[in-house]
This record gives sequence, C-alpha cells and structure tokens, in this order.
Amino acid sequence: MMKPAFEIRMVKENLDLAMALLQAVQEEKVTAKQLFRDGPEDMFVAFAVDNDGPDQLELTRRAANQARAAFALAVIQTQRSLDRVFTNPPLEEENPDLQAARCVMFLLNNTVLPSLFAPVWDCPPEYRRRFEVRPINLLMDAGELHGKALSWDHVGGLPQFLDLLVYFANWAEDLTEIKQPASAGIDKPEVGWEPVSGEDVEQEIIIASPAPARMIDGSVARFVDVQCDVGGKNLVLAKDLYAGFQAWCQDTGQDDVSQRSFGMQLTAMGFQRRRRGRGKHWWDGIRLLAVSEPVAEAALLERSSVLANGHYEGYQPELPT
Repeated sequence: MMKPAFEIRMVKENLDLAMALLQAVQEEKVTAKQLFRDGPEDMFVAFAVDNDGPDQLELTRRAANQARAAFALAVIQTQRSLDRVFTNPPLEEENPDLQAARCVMFLLNNTVLPSLFAPVWDCPPEYRRRFEVRPINLLMDAGELHGKALSWDHVGGLPQFLDLLVYFANWAEDLTEIKQPASAGIDKPEVGWEPVSGEDVEQEIIIASPAPARMIDGSVARFVDVQCDVGGKNLVLAKDLYAGFQAWCQDTGQDDVSQRSFGMQLTAMGFQRRRRGRGKHWWDGIRLLAVSEPVAEAALLERSSVLANGHYEGYQPELPT
C-alpha cells in the first residue's frame, strides 16, 4: 500500500496536469485539429467520436470535464488518505489550523462524493462555521454554503486547494507511523467514517494524530523539555530556536532533524509560528532557557487580539446554524 503522503502528491500531480491541459486548450496551444486529425480513421482511439471529431469548443468542454474529474479524484483520495493518517474526527483535532484544514477537506469530500460533476455542498450543522488555515492563507466560510453548487472560489480558488493538498502531504509525511493492534476494536467516530472497501482493517497502518510532546519526536520533545521555557508570553526567533536545537543535538549526541520537520513537530505540539516585525518568523509560547526575556523587537505585536483558540480577533469559531 502506498504511503498517504505519496497518494496525496500523486492526485495533486494529476490535477496539475489536467489544469495545464485545460489552459493549453483554452489558449489554443493544443487544438482539436492536432488531436483528432482529419477523419475518423486517423483519430486516436481514446478520442474516437462520430463524424470528424470535436471542434475547439467541444475540446474545451472535454478538457474542463477532465479538470473537474481530476479535482474530484483529488478530494476523494485525499480524504481516504487522511482517514488512514488521523484517528480522530476533524472537529476533535487540537491544532486549530490542522482542524480547519481537515474540516475543509471533510466537507469537500462530503459534497463531491455523491455527485462528481455537479456537486452541491452538504454541510452538517456542526460544520457550518468559518475555517481558517493560516499557514496557507485559506479561509472558507461554511456558514451559508449548505445546498449551494460547489465552486472553487468557496475555498479561495484552485491555487489555494493545491496548497491545501501540499499542506496535508507534509503533515502525513512528518507524523509518526504506528501499527494498529490486530485485536483492537475499530471505533467509528461519526457517520461517513468507514474503512476503505477492500482493505484489511486489522493490518492497516495508522499514523497517529498530533500527540503530547514526548510522543511526537524523541529529540525535539527532549529539547523542549530541558532547554526551553514553555507558556505565557514567551517568544523566540524561529532561526534562533532551531540553531539552539542543532547545538544541543551536537552537544548531547541526539538525532538532528531538518528545519521543516522541526517546525512541523513544534506545530504538532501546539506552538504557533507567526511573522512579526521586519518580516521575521517567531515561535509563540516558547523560549530558550538561555534567553532571560523575549526580544523587545517583537513587542508582542497584536497579542491582545489573539483569542484562546489561536485565531485573531474577528475570527468566528462558529456561526448560527
């Protein structure tokens, strides 16, 4: 069985190609004449039709359908991959950005699966709220989408959806894989959370959802435990924190990890990275013990407007049903 991260990247590549073909057809860089030749006997079998084949307008329609099909495949397969990655329902996800991302994909799958080419939003009442995935600047308001025809604009456009696929692939790649015990029962958290047909559930590989620090990554968790002060109004430059981690690994013989993986591990622990003064990246809620106070340069920008759920003031976690 392919790993979930690879599956998600595969459907993204397929969608990339479908959109490139559609654009090429729309710009007439690929024409009906090129594909269908002059008569039925010269047509490629895959494009065989009656008479002399489609004109450019018909080719554009078919390319658009191909793009829609690639989008539907990306949604359905990504949700199936995520079902193998996370053991908890989307709304129970602790990380606010990951929760929002998982809810967006869950709703897309719930909408696309019944009708691939004419999907209509199907949003359960508990999901009719705003979802913001800040690392990729995706904002979807599902408060009034139920019953409306699906549009890419509802998730910020196709580029935002592609960024969402990359976001999920990175999460799936960095989380730790664990085997589901053969004797363990399989809980079904909610309607629609079914094992993929034909898969052997007892031998399925499950990737754990973000867990307490000590269960996420040995070296990163130990570094946070012994070298960092966590909580309160602590603040540290991202580059300084990673440099401190590398130095600690070298001094103690611990296993180093890449900066991207280090950041993903911190995010999974519940820490948040923000861009503050002068465009620098900072980690909130953590600092190196060697630094007595947060650097004044950050000045705790907009901290007073940050709510307990990690979103800025004005973010509505739930809208009326």
